[in-house]
Amino acid sequence: MNSPEPLKRPYLFLDTETGGLGLEHSLLTLGLVVGDDGEVRDSLEILVAHDPYVVSAGGMAVNRIDLVRHHQAALAPEAALGTLEAFCARHFPGGIPITLVGHNVAFDRNFLAVFHAKLGRPLEPRYSHRIIDTHSIAAALRDAGRLPLDDLGSTHLFRHFGIAIPEEKRHTALGDALGTFQLYWKLVELIGPDPAGAQR
Repeated sequence: MNSPEPLKRPYLFLDTETGGLGLEHSLLTLGLVVGDDGEVRDSLEILVAHDPYVVSAGGMAVNRIDLVRHHQAALAPEAALGTLEAFCARHFPGGIPITLVGHNVAFDRNFLAVFHAKLGRPLEPRYSHRIIDTHSIAAALRDAGRLPLDDLGSTHLFRHFGIAIPEEKRHTALGDALGTFQLYWKLVELIGPDPAGAQR
């Protein structure tokens, strides 16, 4: 099997669904997307099994995961990590440090770090300590007068840029990772030269 063409930039778009907001809660799913210039090259969703699961009522209400069905399809943590590593090896060969991109991505990176640590694997240097947060980019554009939004939650940003995610995929790791991938490139396009040539 031929190796894929190298990515222009070592970005892994990441979203997670977890059992709650605290790092003691279980990491349930990982949504992974890679691509260039707005074109998705590959994507994957990984379901992670736990014994026991540590979840909160609020967390499960948001992610809408049925734990019984989830567990039937999920991989044991070691296998889930192996699947993640294989995906990354295909797209980030030679040990290139991977930059994580996401919406409020520090949350996802922290859960990924805990997941790695529990399995005795450090997050760095495989993953860069640098991250790209679409919320931060959107805030800068809003403050520069280029984005007319007050609420920079993903729902409002997706709606503003016409990013359509089927309702059944919203608040799933892969659905939101795909949406964030599109959002990042919309924001990059907005950063470009003002089509009206206005001075700011």
